Amino acid sequence: MATVPDTRITTVSRDVLPAGGSLAASARISVTLDAPEAVVDLTGELRRLVAESAVTEGTLHVYCGHTTCGLVVNENDAGLNTDMNAVLERLAPHSDHHPYAHDKDRTPAERAVHGERDNGHSHARAMLATHPELSIPVTAGALYLGRWQAVMLAEYDGPRTRELLVRVLRA
Repeated sequence: MATVPDTRITTVSRDVLPAGGSLAASARISVTLDAPEAVVDLTGELRRLVAESAVTEGTLHVYCGHTTCGLVVNENDAGLNTDMNAVLERLAPHSDHHPYAHDKDRTPAERAVHGERDNGHSHARAMLATHPELSIPVTAGALYLGRWQAVMLAEYDGPRTRELLVRVLRA
């Protein structure tokens, strides 16, 4: 799984709300990936949203409503991504190499709804390696991330377009 240069991150909607409530900003971010598996760094876009919200103390919440990709906080490093891909191939081999019940037990109607691709491995990898949502502290007006930490979307069933819901909450 590599970081993919042919990735597009666009903001579908963005609202910065007036002071007074706990919700300071809300956005929907679309991530389009042109590869079967990829890691996309979202940190810059998330930092921009926190800055626009003017929240000095609070929480950034990111939600990914998909089952074959997910969120992770870690170092955005090509070698680490290669290592993680090798680990996941051992734990959840690609559907071409392993007969997942999720793939072989689908009815023709289910295949028509979900598409013809076998993706049992994608579901297993997302369950093993990612989270559907993350909450990250905002302090002194910035995301409270460690020196090497990045917020990333890990895709296991591309190419696809994914949508994330992001909210900045005041403390």
